Parts: sequence; structure tokens; C-alpha cells
Amino acid sequence: MQTVTLAQSRGDLEHLARHMTDLMHKVLRPGFGEKAADWTPAIDVCESDDHYEVIVELAGVRRDDIEVYTERGHLVVTGWRHDPTSPKKVCWHQMEIEEGQFRRRIALPPSVDETKIAARFRDGLLRIRIPKR
Repeated sequence: MQTVTLAQSRGDLEHLARHMTDLMHKVLRPGFGEKAADWTPAIDVCESDDHYEVIVELAGVRRDDIEVYTERGHLVVTGWRHDPTSPKKVCWHQMEIEEGQFRRRIALPPSVDETKIAARFRDGLLRIRIPKR
């Protein structure tokens, strides 16, 4: 008999929820003429008195494979995560690390200065600082 702890069950449910959300985004949200993303990185958005900060979790993504830009009042982060496995694929027992193209689009409030947005990438986290006017 296998015993499953609450922590394992919750983790499994969270993974399933993320996977289902990604699947629904692929099916229901692709823009006209736009390829749906292969996976969706997690983001956090916080606000201080003088700026917003967007933190994007991009473990395993190379700096050169990330693009950050603004488009019609939105911050857009796109890129690619290459297959993190070894070239020799023999027998999979579990496979959860997603690869391929990603795209996140976040609406910007009108109070930001789009000309002074700055980004830095370190330890798998992309931090984007968006100053207020």
C-alpha cells in the first residue's frame, strides 16, 4: 500500500492546476495569427512608492534567448527554453520540465514611464523594474 502525504498531494494538485491553466491558455487565448506559447513561466508583480517590479521565473533559460519589450501599453516577455535533458533519452520515469517558446504579456498602468524600464537576469530570475512617472 502506498502512503501519500498531504504535501505530495498538494504539490501534485498544484502541478496539475498549472498544467491545466497552460493548456487552457494554449487553446483559448492565442491571438489572431499568433502562435500559442509552449509553456508559461510564473511571474510575480509588486509595487513600491516609485516603481513596479515584475519577476519572471526562467530557470534553465539562457540570457540570449529572452526578449523584453513594450507593445501598446503592455510589457511583453518572450523567449525560448531548450530541452534541459541529455541528448540520450532512454526511458522516462517522470517528465515535468517544460521546454520551448514562452510569452507573457502584462498590462501596464498609465502611470509608468515606459522609456526607463530596466531588466536584469540572475540565478534564473528576470527582474524588470518599471518606474512610475
